[in-house]
Amino acid sequence: MISISLRRIVFTLVPLLLCASCAQWTYEHTGSGKFEGGVDVRWIKPDRFMYIPESDPIRFTTSSNRIIAPQRMYTDGGSVPRLFWGVPGYSPWGYAPAYIVHDWLFAAHHCDLPEYRDITFEQSATILAEGIKTLMVSKTAPMDETTLWSIYEAVRSPVAKSLWDRKNACDLPPEVAIKGAPPGELLMQIRFDQVPRR
Repeated sequence: MISISLRRIVFTLVPLLLCASCAQWTYEHTGSGKFEGGVDVRWIKPDRFMYIPESDPIRFTTSSNRIIAPQRMYTDGGSVPRLFWGVPGYSPWGYAPAYIVHDWLFAAHHCDLPEYRDITFEQSATILAEGIKTLMVSKTAPMDETTLWSIYEAVRSPVAKSLWDRKNACDLPPEVAIKGAPPGELLMQIRFDQVPRR
């Protein structure tokens, strides 16, 4: 009886302890960068949003000084399963600037844009982790090592890799869509020089 209970405790606690140490290691070994500019996201139709670079579009400088400057694209924020949306840290827009940068890396890869051809799938996950850590370090988002780790692991998963490897997946909005007034309803606007710190 005692050995069965002890075994259950061990099988329950060991993964939790490993998870905590993995989360701490990932956080400590993830660089941080710098966000500048701003994010304008517009609602196009249910579950279809568009990032539109306005006069001062978002730019993310990675820890290795690589500048990622997303262009006009469709986005869903973070591709977080709906079941987790109510869990703190797992909203699809909780780390919107980092998610926009990550979505752009996928779009640039799918559309074979020359200036982003050298970014690998693994690097796209690392850049997202750096973006999230940057938001945490700057106190724009709450510091949570476990959330950073779990999102990083999710975007490195085989499912994410299969999305990265999809063929004929280029889906950038047509140029005509933004002539005149931007399309859709403004959903969110973030300016990094105006973000309140926690």
